[in-house]
Amino acid sequence: MHPILFILILSLICSAVLSVMIGNLWLFLSMFFGFVFIFSILLWLFFALLSAIIPKGKYYSKPSAFYLWNLNLAYAFVCGGAGAKIRTRGLEKLPDKPFLLVSNHLSQLDNMIQSLVLRKRKIAFIAKEQLFKIPIVRGIITRCCYIPIGRKSTKSDRHAIEIAEDYINRGVMSIGVYPEGHRSKDGQLQKFQAGCFKIALDTGCPIVVSAVIGTDEVHKRFPLGRTEVRFDIIDVIDPAGRKSVEISEEIHEIIKKYIEENKK
Repeated sequence: MHPILFILILSLICSAVLSVMIGNLWLFLSMFFGFVFIFSILLWLFFALLSAIIPKGKYYSKPSAFYLWNLNLAYAFVCGGAGAKIRTRGLEKLPDKPFLLVSNHLSQLDNMIQSLVLRKRKIAFIAKEQLFKIPIVRGIITRCCYIPIGRKSTKSDRHAIEIAEDYINRGVMSIGVYPEGHRSKDGQLQKFQAGCFKIALDTGCPIVVSAVIGTDEVHKRFPLGRTEVRFDIIDVIDPAGRKSVEISEEIHEIIKKYIEENKK
């Protein structure tokens, strides 16, 4: 069950029971909103506690199934609360073994939606190091084996790639990357940084080419409207015998064309 729906149902039950117990049904509505607020706060306090008990900067050889479940629970809460209605296509194309997921990047919701859709597959994202400084987020994504990367440090880039390659080589999980390096401010696909494709070249893992559409529109309809967003698997590419720049240019054109054809 969706976490927000669960909270609403639980709040409804608690409000109804308490209203009957005190003999004042006029308080039902105010108690309902009060319980929604209390249960929501308790949920996020629970996430904060889970995050706080994870040591800073620690490396884990594999993700925790418990933490992955809770991470996706948090993602479902955020995406549902933001009014994102997720649609997806092409999941049947996914390979059975670990892969490198490549996508365009429009919003902070992108990896949340992708993680939710791919929740039956273990996947971690290479993410900007600033996310690992947010208290309620840091510990959970660390325990789920998300990989921090610096914006200006070549050493940080190499280290992130080495960790990603290790996870894939050991069959631990798939890795998600955004070759643009940052969110697109105008919705147009930006130039790719070819370095991330080294992960696929070194490990020989398949590259899953995907696209997100509509996530940059969610904030325009929040909080009352709902927005249909798409996460589609376009193609799967074998990197064998290729060069990173060549792969980067090909995938850039594939994603760009797909977005242009499907955005409307």
